[in-house]
Formats: sequence, C-alpha cells, structure tokens
Amino acid sequence: MFVDNPFILAILVSGIIAAVLMLALWLGLDRAVARRLVLGAIIPAVAVAVPAAIGLPETARGGIGAALLMLVLGGVCGAILDFAKLSERISLIVAVLLVILGAWLVLAAPVSGLSYHPFAVKLLAWLAFLIVGATFLWVTRPDFSEDEDPSATSGKGKKTKATRATKAKTAKSASTDGPLDLAIIAKPGPVAVLMTLALGQGIIADQFGLRDHVVFQAALWIALVVALVSEKAAPQYRVAVWLGVVSALMASAAAVMISMPASCVSFAVLLLVVSAGRAGPRLAAHIPAGNPAQAVILGSVIRFGVLALPLIMAALVAYVGAQMAGTIS
Repeated sequence: MFVDNPFILAILVSGIIAAVLMLALWLGLDRAVARRLVLGAIIPAVAVAVPAAIGLPETARGGIGAALLMLVLGGVCGAILDFAKLSERISLIVAVLLVILGAWLVLAAPVSGLSYHPFAVKLLAWLAFLIVGATFLWVTRPDFSEDEDPSATSGKGKKTKATRATKAKTAKSASTDGPLDLAIIAKPGPVAVLMTLALGQGIIADQFGLRDHVVFQAALWIALVVALVSEKAAPQYRVAVWLGVVSALMASAAAVMISMPASCVSFAVLLLVVSAGRAGPRLAAHIPAGNPAQAVILGSVIRFGVLALPLIMAALVAYVGAQMAGTIS
C-alpha cells in the first residue's frame, strides 16, 4: 500500500494540497467553490501529513493506517460531492459504502485481533460497527438544504454574501424571541461534536498507551480547529468534513477497541456526546426568556455542558479501565 512509506505519503499529500490551491487560484473559481476545495483538502492533509512525518503508519489494514486511509478517501469523496453539488441521497449512499469499507479495513485485517475469534464474535463486531457507523453518519450529516438556495450561484457571489449576511442578522435579532431560538443556541454544532469526539478518543488512547492513535487524534483535532476558525467554515459544514472525519473516527475507535477490549466501555460512554446534543434544546426550553442576555449565556453553558460532561465521564472510565487492565496484566 502507498502508506507503507510515510515519506512518500507526506510528499504526495503536500503535492495534492498545492495542486488544489493552485487550481483554485488559476481557474479563478468562485470564492465559495474555492473555499470548499481548500477545506476538503486541508482536513485530510493536516491529519495525514503530521503522523506521516513521524513515521506512521506501517500498514493500511488495521490500526491507525485504516483510519488515515479512511480520512483521505472520505475527504476526497466528500470534496467531489461538494464540488458537484450532488443530492443528499447520493451522498448518503457514498457514506454507507465508506462505512462498509472502513469495517473491512479494520475488522477483516489479517493483523486484527478478531481473526482469532469465532464467526459469531466477528458477526457481532460487524453489526455493531455498521449500526453505530450508520447512526453516527445520520446524526452528524450536513444540512443539504443550503445548496438548494437559487441565489447561491457562482455568478452572484455578492448577492449570496448579502443573502447570508441578512439571514445571519435575522437569526441574531430573533435569538430572543422564544424557546425555539434558545434551543438552536443551546445545541452544539456538528464541527464542535466532531472536535469533542476526536479529543475524547485521543484521551482514551492515551490512557491505554496507544501513541499512534494519540498522535492521529491530536492532528485530527487540530485540523477541525482549522476548519472551525476558517472563514465561515462552521455554517458551511460540508460533505468533505462529514465523510472524512466520521469515517476516520469510526476506524480509529474500532482499532483501539480491538487492541484494547477494556476501552469498549469508555467509547460507549463517549457516544453520549453525539446523543447528548439533543438534550440541549430540551434544557433550553426551561430557560426564562425575560432576560435575553442571561438566556443566551445559559444557552451557551448548556451547549458546553452537553459536550464536556460525557467527555469527562469517558476519560474517567478510561482511566479506571486502564488501571484495572494494568493490574490484571
């Protein structure tokens, strides 16, 4: 596989990024289109080039190699889907195929610990991976309705920018109208959820001494920070980020759980991060709307809490599991 040589991999990724940037500048693409291409390239770039620079991984089947490969494939497929503006149904089909591919890379790898287990255990692992992966993709899917805006065309960049600014101003001015607006404020965004999951998986991997996964999750977290702070990246959460990051997180988590079965409970607790986002709007419904400033602050606290509490719980469970595993061994 091409990832067997980290030096060549780093050069290849750097060349792809440079080519994408030069193509966007040379063609004079619309700013929104160029931003999508750059965002689709920078996510796999940061998370692949950093581990490759320190000599990771050794193989693309199982372990961190599968996560890196899924990140690249998901990012590339997502960037193509974004650029072509294909329908939600096609994007979901591609997402399902990537989940199946990720399961094959991790669970059917010759180096996988599942190769020594009976068929029933393998079947259960496959079902768990596919169900959790499909649910994860569905919960974190982007809002495809943004692409249906007729004013968002390449020849009307100023009008699109003005329309988005008007929508943002309207949403901001209407943030104190009632519980519905507070529910939106209290709900974590998809990029924030993915950042929390990447951080949580890195903490779990660190507790069990899996250095490769710690480096990968740290690089992935940095890449998501870059996506979050770049110009309007969070409102324009696209398929490139969605497919690349979710596929990589699934492959990395499965590899960690196979190598360290004691971490399974920690990852189960970490899944609360995805499901706890629905608790934000429910809690926000009980916030009194008499004081708008106080209501917004409380909504932000709820949004932070539904992400931080499951992360802290997962870290504690991972610490206990790592200590028990060390004592038993």
